[in-house]
Amino acid sequence: MTSEKQQAAPSATPPELEQKEPEQKKASSSGKILAIIAIIIAIVLAAILYWHGHNQALAQTEQLNRMQAELQQQQSRIEQAEATQSSKLAAVVSNQNSTSEQLEGLSHKVLDLDSKRPNDWMLAEAEYLVRMAGRKLWLEQDAVSAAMMLANADERLAALNDPSLTPVRRALADDIASIKSVKSVDREGLVIKLNSINDQVDKLTLAGVIMARAEEPDFSLSESVSDWKENLKKSWASFSDDFVTVRRRDGNVEALLSPQQHWYLSENLKGKLLQAQLAVYREQQDIYDSSLAQTKQWLQDYFADDSVRQFMLEQLEQLDGQQIKVDYPEQFSAQERLQQLLDDRLQRLLTGL
Repeated sequence: MTSEKQQAAPSATPPELEQKEPEQKKASSSGKILAIIAIIIAIVLAAILYWHGHNQALAQTEQLNRMQAELQQQQSRIEQAEATQSSKLAAVVSNQNSTSEQLEGLSHKVLDLDSKRPNDWMLAEAEYLVRMAGRKLWLEQDAVSAAMMLANADERLAALNDPSLTPVRRALADDIASIKSVKSVDREGLVIKLNSINDQVDKLTLAGVIMARAEEPDFSLSESVSDWKENLKKSWASFSDDFVTVRRRDGNVEALLSPQQHWYLSENLKGKLLQAQLAVYREQQDIYDSSLAQTKQWLQDYFADDSVRQFMLEQLEQLDGQQIKVDYPEQFSAQERLQQLLDDRLQRLLTGL
């Protein structure tokens, strides 16, 4: 009995060990599953990263190809533009060379003409003086300066000692005579007088109320006895005249101007005088005459008869009737002859004769 118990004792397994073995098996199996899942996740992540990197590489490669194509297009356009500019530059250089050759040929011709006809420059100076004389006469109305310039042009032609220029000199003499025959107008003097009249406007005095002249009564007595009633009336009227005087006045009485109207009248008067000054420079005879007439009328109608008004009216009488318009010759006959002469000699130069 004792030996059987002893034999059976070693083979017996404790209950605690029997419970731990299944738990260890479960833990090992769950660890394997987690490891497999981790491996699968790692593989999936690696695949995703590879796919994303591959797509980015493809996109970058496509972008680089597109940029390379654009650069090639730009380079092609630049090469075409360079070729176009080169062709244009070559054409410009060719034209410049041709122009330089022409200028050089003209220079030789001019030098040759200068050596043959050195006095032609004096002819050009005479033509220039005639043109400047025209500007002085028609733009500035300076007949004196215009005549002097024409005389200087004639001196240039006389210095040439060329008999072929006699018709031109004759035309110059006619032009000088036509200018000197023009009546000179002292425009500065007229404007100065008008300006002095204008300065007196502020010194004028407005005219007061002008009453019509009263009829003086006749108090003379008659020597006839039959007129005793009339003499009695005159005696009574003469006696009462010392106390109350009644006189009859016939005619219109002009009203006084207000200060504002006085100012407007003075300014309009100054404006008419300034208008006359402008008419002198512009040679507007009608405007000049009408301005002076209106000024005189206003002075006589609205201002008192004193020394200032008398002075202004006297000055206006001196200016009235002055001729400010001058009939100048329309053109110089010598100018066209000189221009034609210069054109003929220039044509000879260009043709090499």
